Amino acid sequence: MINFEWYRSFIEVYRVGTVSGAAQVLHLTQPAVSQHVAALESALGNPLFQRTPRRMLPTEAGQRLYTQVAGAIEKLESVPHKNSTAETPQTIRIGTPPEYFTERMLDRLPRDDHRTFYTVQFGLTSELIPQLKAGKLDIVIATQKITLSDIEYQLLFEETFWLVGPPNLEIPIAEGISQADLNPLAQWLLTQQWIAYSEELPIARRFWRVVFGRRIDVQPKLIIPDLRAIRQAVASGFGFSILPDYLCEDWVKENRLTLVLKPEQAVTNRIFLAFRKSERQLPKIKRMLELYQLE
Repeated sequence: MINFEWYRSFIEVYRVGTVSGAAQVLHLTQPAVSQHVAALESALGNPLFQRTPRRMLPTEAGQRLYTQVAGAIEKLESVPHKNSTAETPQTIRIGTPPEYFTERMLDRLPRDDHRTFYTVQFGLTSELIPQLKAGKLDIVIATQKITLSDIEYQLLFEETFWLVGPPNLEIPIAEGISQADLNPLAQWLLTQQWIAYSEELPIARRFWRVVFGRRIDVQPKLIIPDLRAIRQAVASGFGFSILPDYLCEDWVKENRLTLVLKPEQAVTNRIFLAFRKSERQLPKIKRMLELYQLE
């Protein structure tokens, strides 16, 4: 007969990738977790992991088993939460852009919940969603929807992009920039220094196309893959950039940045909380949805 604890150990090794990490999450010893996995493999007659010096890599049999049992096991584990105040410790694994986590998530995490722990992994949505699908993350803060049949997206927030420059900036354009004719501003901006997230200028290209109706053709002075660092670089006088409102609104009010253009035709992007559909009713997913529901 297969022991329930064998499945729990298997699931955590699958998610974390190491026996030591799984043991820490489960509050067990490493030998105990290893014995559980070995016993489950013996009972099922298939190796579930390929052992390497650094990680436990799931075999095809391991991937199939995880897909079959992960949701059911977590539902069973959630039963005590409904009938008891003595909750067992749990770890919630979050994948997120660093800027969003720092500016909008961190302060809202409960400080007095001593039985919930968090591990945070920074990255792009394209990198994080496959890890969510594979069971290595519990939720992902996604800046786009990557359509997968077993992943659900809940809208959290809609960011609006502003064009900002250094503090105390004087723009040599007629006072009161006309939203009807932005050509003079566009021409002047093309002669200035720019700061971008990547060489492809993903945010700037979209903003330029929507607001100015043309392609942007500039060589960025600085390329920094961190929007907070871009904000600081603009404030330090390195050039102009386009940033989400939640990152620059307070800085504009404090005169640490100059708001060059907040276009009437807003350029927006939606932020989603992504999770596995099979886990929507789990307490930890419900908790995260409550904490970060649409604002």
